[in-house]
Amino acid sequence: MYIAGTESCQISVDEPSALVVALYIRELIGISGLTAPEIPVLDPSSDIWPAWAPRPSAGLAPPPDPFAGLIDREQTAREWARWWRHALAVGAAAIDDLHPPKFPAFHATPSLRLLLQVHYERAALWADVISSDPRVKRAHSAPRDGLETLAREAARSWGARPFRLRITVIPVQTEHAWQLGPDHILMTRHLIADRENVLDWLRSRILAMS
Repeated sequence: MYIAGTESCQISVDEPSALVVALYIRELIGISGLTAPEIPVLDPSSDIWPAWAPRPSAGLAPPPDPFAGLIDREQTAREWARWWRHALAVGAAAIDDLHPPKFPAFHATPSLRLLLQVHYERAALWADVISSDPRVKRAHSAPRDGLETLAREAARSWGARPFRLRITVIPVQTEHAWQLGPDHILMTRHLIADRENVLDWLRSRILAMS
């Protein structure tokens, strides 16, 4: 995560690990069409393990299929969608809900809780490996200097009023962004890495907010 701008006028960029874990779980169990906006599949795919990273191998046994008589897929999908909305809203703080092995924060979503008990360790390892790739850090930082300039432009437009914009990044296919609210944008990693394109896209929206 980083913040461009000043205390009173800032743009933050973050790729919350809880969202990466949630997307891994979604892909692993094969549920889709549950988000608004609809989110593409992971890139890289959840079945790809980077060649440069040690595999989880020895310590992790193949996970059982939780849908083999244990939980209902449709119920789990609804619970996952509820979790996604919450994690997207709170951002980085969503990781505080993920406390294995009992996952007490998920007591109201028992199917999802069981799913996390089965898959969380593998999902968290995958998310850590993917997010620690130096190419990811370069992608996030690509527009940083331009965001500093945009924050200064916004400060001039907004005058004495404080300005906050949160950019949440997710590692999925396509180059796209979605305006979730006046101060929150969901953006793919492919778009944040495209410096000129993302700055052009953001400039008109930020200045229109003044």
